[in-house]
Amino acid sequence: MIRKLSFLAALVFFTSTFSWGQPSLSVSATGSPTFSRIVYGYRYFYPESDGQVVEPVYVNGPRWATGYSAGLSVRYEYTPGWSVSSGIWYQSVSFRQARRPSAGEGMVTLRNRVVRFPILLNYALSSKRLSPYFSLGFLVDLPLTGRVVVTRGTESTQNLRLKTKPAPIFQGMLGAGVQYKLTERYTLLAQPVWTYTFGQLGGSLTNDPTFDLSLLTQVAYSF
Repeated sequence: MIRKLSFLAALVFFTSTFSWGQPSLSVSATGSPTFSRIVYGYRYFYPESDGQVVEPVYVNGPRWATGYSAGLSVRYEYTPGWSVSSGIWYQSVSFRQARRPSAGEGMVTLRNRVVRFPILLNYALSSKRLSPYFSLGFLVDLPLTGRVVVTRGTESTQNLRLKTKPAPIFQGMLGAGVQYKLTERYTLLAQPVWTYTFGQLGGSLTNDPTFDLSLLTQVAYSF
């Protein structure tokens, strides 16, 4: 009898523990405005000519770029408060500068684009409806063909392509914000995020120190 009661008590304990720690999966739509600071060191970019007469783009020193990212994320909560997440995002950032005096009047817009894969560890401070929410991890960016737009005074505007090295770019990410449970299934997350670029494999000579400031916003649906 004592063995049966002990077995029943253990069964109730483990069942309640499993229910309390029941893992959950959520999918979210993700978007964020982005501000980037890129420090170039005497760099020349050579756009694809496509039969046009083009000029190299010369950059040197810090540049502020603006843009956005958007995509989908998947989050797995493996124990209360703790979760891991990943996904696929698209990011585009660009900056403008005047053409070199020798090239004439006008402006040059340089747009960098990547497909981004985040790998993050997240922590919600409490299970309340409104809770502080933290993220730490890294990002893997796969560069896409860049874009260069050259306005040339009274001449026609040039829309050019800029090839990029296909090697992945690695970045560290730190975020601190809040999560708000709209309903039992839907959750809104908002985090100011800081990102620093470590560089591209095999690209130490062309690594441009970069950090991003973003407001990462997600609307998550839990299964």
